[in-house]
Amino acid sequence: MSRIRKAYQARFRALLQAAGARRLEQGVEWLVGKAQRVSLREGIPLANALTQVYGQLSARPRFQRVRSAPPAIRFFCDAGLGGLARWLRAAGYDALWEEGIDDDELLRQGVKHSAVILTTDSMLMERRVLRDGVIPALWMPPSLTIAEQLLLVFREFALAVRDPRCMSCGGELRRVAKESLQERIPPRTYVWLDQFFVCNRCDKVFWHGTHWERIRSRLETLGRG
Repeated sequence: MSRIRKAYQARFRALLQAAGARRLEQGVEWLVGKAQRVSLREGIPLANALTQVYGQLSARPRFQRVRSAPPAIRFFCDAGLGGLARWLRAAGYDALWEEGIDDDELLRQGVKHSAVILTTDSMLMERRVLRDGVIPALWMPPSLTIAEQLLLVFREFALAVRDPRCMSCGGELRRVAKESLQERIPPRTYVWLDQFFVCNRCDKVFWHGTHWERIRSRLETLGRG
């Protein structure tokens, strides 16, 4: 737990410093103490309480960073975050994920793809390249739901919902005339819809049916959160 506490102390310090707060160390210790009280009161792990306090603080207008996510930001999710990767893709971001990938390979791939590492592995955050910020990374409590994970990433990187990407691989989608895809589309869907898309990376076909509308509605709600 000490490594997670240290990580959040650094994040609290950065927030307070950016907002021009005085007595940084006192402020950091007060926030950590608040998280400890939340942990005891709500019966949740301290890591979750630290995340909760940080999220509440960073959402306040005074602490919100006036910036937007880089256009080409890319994420690489660890082996346990396949669901988060899919939702990030639906939100319009290139999120890479490999089933069963080990830590060393995850870091190598993160460097190769210039990606932000997303992980629930607190031990991984002790690696020098992550601890020193050589490779950008974000740790999140393993107990968070996928929706909570997504909201945490949105807040941390000032994301906004973009045009969707392929939920299978994260590739960009291009609109294609449905006549050219007739053999690849269920007959009833072909009659019902007119807009169809093909992934530039894996060549899968997508369309915006009722399932997608539910996903999009959830994403818009999270984006406003």
